Amino acid sequence: MKRSSKHWITVILILSFLSVIFLIPTFAGDRLPEWWGKVFPRKGLRLGLDLKGGIYLLLGVRADKAIEHELANLKEDLIERLNKEKILPKGFNSQDKTLTVNFFSKEDLDRVRKDIEADYKDILEVEEKGLSLHLTLKDQYIKEVQRRAIDQVKQTIENRIDEFGVVEPSVQRVGTDRILVQVPGASRQDRERIINIIKRAAVLEFKIVKDAGPDEETLLKKYGVKSGDELVSLGLELHPGDTGQENERYFITEHEAQVTGQYLSDARLIFDEYGRPAVGFSFRGEGAARFGKLTGENIGKRLAIVLDGVVKSAPVIQERISSQGRITGNFTLEEAKDLALVLRSGALPVPVDVEQEQTVGPSLGKDSIEKGKISMIVGGTAVVLFMMFFYKLQGVIANIALAFNMLFIMGFLSAFGVTLTLPGIAGLVLTLGMAVDGNIIIFERIKEELRAGKSPLAAIDAGYERSFWTVFDANVTTLLTGLILFWFGTGPVKGFAVTLSIGIVSTIFSNVVVARVISDLIYAERRVEALSI
Repeated sequence: MKRSSKHWITVILILSFLSVIFLIPTFAGDRLPEWWGKVFPRKGLRLGLDLKGGIYLLLGVRADKAIEHELANLKEDLIERLNKEKILPKGFNSQDKTLTVNFFSKEDLDRVRKDIEADYKDILEVEEKGLSLHLTLKDQYIKEVQRRAIDQVKQTIENRIDEFGVVEPSVQRVGTDRILVQVPGASRQDRERIINIIKRAAVLEFKIVKDAGPDEETLLKKYGVKSGDELVSLGLELHPGDTGQENERYFITEHEAQVTGQYLSDARLIFDEYGRPAVGFSFRGEGAARFGKLTGENIGKRLAIVLDGVVKSAPVIQERISSQGRITGNFTLEEAKDLALVLRSGALPVPVDVEQEQTVGPSLGKDSIEKGKISMIVGGTAVVLFMMFFYKLQGVIANIALAFNMLFIMGFLSAFGVTLTLPGIAGLVLTLGMAVDGNIIIFERIKEELRAGKSPLAAIDAGYERSFWTVFDANVTTLLTGLILFWFGTGPVKGFAVTLSIGIVSTIFSNVVVARVISDLIYAERRVEALSI
């Protein structure tokens, strides 16, 4: 046997061992021991929505809301700057992508304009009209803000669904402002919970309570205003209450929240002193300092815990609290769990809408799997019989190489966490047929060398060496097509491209290495008079 063949035997054995290891979780599932995940991948080959059934959601992201948030942040920054400069603005007005700042004097306007043009030149266009500055966000910056918001929504939704505990969800961007969520294996009972978890804004704020009452009109009249918008101009805000107290249906709090949920380090299900479900939370470094300052400076006052604009509870601050607290309310066990989950995963930066929703039944998956199995069995059997009939012993060698090829493909599909869909099965069946093409090219070349008068072993050597680039080129062109499909495709097309690409790489190795090594093992140190081909 050639020395190089011995080296390749080692490589083949290592790849076979790894493929088996990667495939074990596919068949063992939850029966694997706990230590397995610390040493080897714990997730096996995943089945897609079309094979396993589940939930399909197409979400529209309101990216325009990100511009409103950006203008609000700009306004807060300007207020802080003006306070430091001891400049009193006449007022602010936001419209579309422009923030207008009104001043009492030209001197104040000029002082502020110079700083704004220097510090915000990359994101703002500044225009002066009378005693007003019009600050307009640049188009390029708007695109960046919207793209960033959509990416944040995608990441937040991924975190929420992952924590929900369903098997292998898929979250991906579709177009410019949509996100596709597929949750294989999710039941109809889980559907509403998953949709609520995805859509929930989960904006948590901590504000000091100024007043509370049974109805909105009485509270507004008490402060001399007719609407909540007018109340904001006083630095206050009206919130509906859900504390279970009939005489506290509405709360008036300070407008700006000194502490928000972005500082949370953890949120978890707990139970209050009456055994009712609640949510406990903890703060990280800066959040702990902010919360400690807020509670320390307001001992004896009520702290409103505001979730998505609704006051869930408003306890009296008894002492300075820095590290942790709890949210109580009329929660069921599931509601408390889901609230803790969305708080841990973070708030959505912009709202989302469910534009399309489908629940795929498991019967479709079973039918698809059975048809996929039949197609692979029929296709595989036809290929094996064809090779044995036309190429005899060399055909058997090709079939053995094909078996290794399928082991490598399935093993590395599992290793890369590929989700197998019905188009993916089509890619595997196609790879099965293409896998023997290279062997056929090599075998036909060997026949030509034999007809030219070469000895059997010399014909084998020449056949593999002179057909290598033909086999390589034929497969690489297909691989490039698969990579392009993967790059530009989405959903089923991408699944087909992944299985095809992995299959092509494995096929090249099986054709030019595995089959050659098997031939060397069979004919090593033997006097061969004729080839069975």
